[in-house]
Amino acid sequence: MKHSKHQLSYRINVLLKLNALLFSAKSFLFLVLHLFILAILNCSSPVFASSTTSSNSHNEHKMSSRLSSFLDAHDSMTPEMKEIAIQKIIDFNEDFKISPTNESKTLRRLFFAVQETFLKEYSLYSSFFQTIDSGKYDCLTGSILYAVLLEEIKQKGNFDYTYQLVQTPTHVFIKIKLSDENEMIFESTSLDNGFIATPKGINFYLNQQAKKAKEETQNGSIVLLDNQSLNNLVTLETASALLYFNQGVLFFNQRKFGKSLDMAKKALFFDKRDAFYDLASISSQELRKNNLITEK
Repeated sequence: MKHSKHQLSYRINVLLKLNALLFSAKSFLFLVLHLFILAILNCSSPVFASSTTSSNSHNEHKMSSRLSSFLDAHDSMTPEMKEIAIQKIIDFNEDFKISPTNESKTLRRLFFAVQETFLKEYSLYSSFFQTIDSGKYDCLTGSILYAVLLEEIKQKGNFDYTYQLVQTPTHVFIKIKLSDENEMIFESTSLDNGFIATPKGINFYLNQQAKKAKEETQNGSIVLLDNQSLNNLVTLETASALLYFNQGVLFFNQRKFGKSLDMAKKALFFDKRDAFYDLASISSQELRKNNLITEK
């Protein structure tokens, strides 16, 4: 069978196209194989990134849960209000720059950064939400805010300091021990003199607080917390109880006895203290006196 020149040319063109396609397919396979090998060689990078992201997410979730508990002590708290307040603290924590090799410098900067960002106006019996939202604060809400951030900064900088929320009959402050055994005081109610880092200054401050506590215990007109010494420590787990208690005292002073009773009961949920029982008892007495509840 004879083939024309045209038919031969057509077959050659088809073979060339098939060869080109085969070459392209091989190139594609080689490319896929190359990328697969690179992925195997570099598989550790995505794992580390995922681990870090997971750790950050876990820490942020833990902080959000803790803050949520503190914010609940505010009367008429809504989910939207809570979300905005929590995000403000998360943003502050993310933006705060640490000095990894200088623990003392980092904490000094933290004290003043919190003062300038959040603590605007001292107002007795402020709620934690008011402190974050509008800058109204007292010794309790200011100290709790510092404690929350001290937890976060410690992890972020891999620092080795410890801190204590110290409670007196009518006051709360923070005492910090650095990794080199030096100490600091965070007195949230004073911008000018609240950061104390010299042994002489710390001793003077603690002596003043002890003297004040002794005087307060003799005043029967104020609602006192149980332990009158300076070694009565508050943990972040029990801090919610004090926030509820403070709000309960505020409502009692405003003669809103139903709300003060409710706050006292919520404080007792977190911690069992005589002062919380006392607030619940006198709130109930006032409600009965005004025929607002039955004896039962």
